[in-house]
Amino acid sequence: MNQRQIIKGVITLMVVCAILFLVWYLSRVVIYILLSAVLAIIGRPLVKRLQRVSIKQHTLSRSVAAAITLLVMWVVAGGLFMLFMPLIIEKVNELAALDLNIIMGAVETPIAKFESAISRFMVASDFSIMDAVRDFFSQLIHINLLNTFTDAAGLLATAAISVFSVTFITFYFLKEEGLFYRIVALFFPERYRPNVYHALDSITALLSRYFGGLLVESMLLMAVISVVLLIAGMTFNNALIIGLIMGVMNLIPYAGPVIGAVVSLSMGIISPIEGDVAATITIIVVTILAVKLIDDFIIQPNLYSQRVQAHPLEVFLVILIAGYVAGMWGMMLAIPLYTVARVFAREFFSEYSLVRRLTSQMKDETE
Repeated sequence: MNQRQIIKGVITLMVVCAILFLVWYLSRVVIYILLSAVLAIIGRPLVKRLQRVSIKQHTLSRSVAAAITLLVMWVVAGGLFMLFMPLIIEKVNELAALDLNIIMGAVETPIAKFESAISRFMVASDFSIMDAVRDFFSQLIHINLLNTFTDAAGLLATAAISVFSVTFITFYFLKEEGLFYRIVALFFPERYRPNVYHALDSITALLSRYFGGLLVESMLLMAVISVVLLIAGMTFNNALIIGLIMGVMNLIPYAGPVIGAVVSLSMGIISPIEGDVAATITIIVVTILAVKLIDDFIIQPNLYSQRVQAHPLEVFLVILIAGYVAGMWGMMLAIPLYTVARVFAREFFSEYSLVRRLTSQMKDETE
């Protein structure tokens, strides 16, 4: 490595660090832009299809097609919200009316049997599963309504700003082909613009496959778990909300399904099948374990590895590090951000052996 390459590497590193700092400082705006770019990728096929529609020998303009596409996307999102929101409100009302002593009485016997069984194989400790369950439901039931209302009001205000911002940005991304590319290219010198556009084409192809697969995976997970619980005798509302919880939490790699399982078990304890808490817990645990084993060993290796063209161990370590650094958000964004980093590294720093090794599995998606 000669002196010129070293200087180039140092300058590049400084520029990258400056851009990363700017991205971190304006993280909310960056999230709005990235989310809008993803929605534009999803909506672009519909925009092109609408532009081919002819009404009295007049075709729709790009602006009208973009507005209709955006309207369709929000109608679908609003429909899903209206479908599940009544179920969530119903569960909140049930939670507010619960008696902690009734819950503990229902779970005391199965937890005592479980503690007795595991005590044969483990060293005795002061930790009590019963006390942990009691504390969990006590905190869940005794909610500070004033704080909850304040938090909800703040969340609604933030959500309103976010929805308006994302809608506005998405409209212009749909209306003007290549606008997002031009925004990203502003951060690079003119001579690197072809490389930037080539990299963005590859990133768009990879992430489109990844997000599409992730959405299908979560919907399948929700449908399968809901159907199995319905067959087992659970009411439609309870089965659907547990399926929804697992489907949404599955978007967080590895940790999400664990959190979803804990919440699902809590829902099962609150609303047991025919009043039998032990049987309900068993059904929920067996269902989630069976579905997740299939998902983890068959679906996810194909989704996380083949769709972003990275080794499974490499993907796992990236998610693990991202979770340690940035928590749940880091785990959710780890694979997309790592994919972006690998594509740009391959495009601009392919002369380095480390980069060649990390991107050796990647194919040119623009060919």
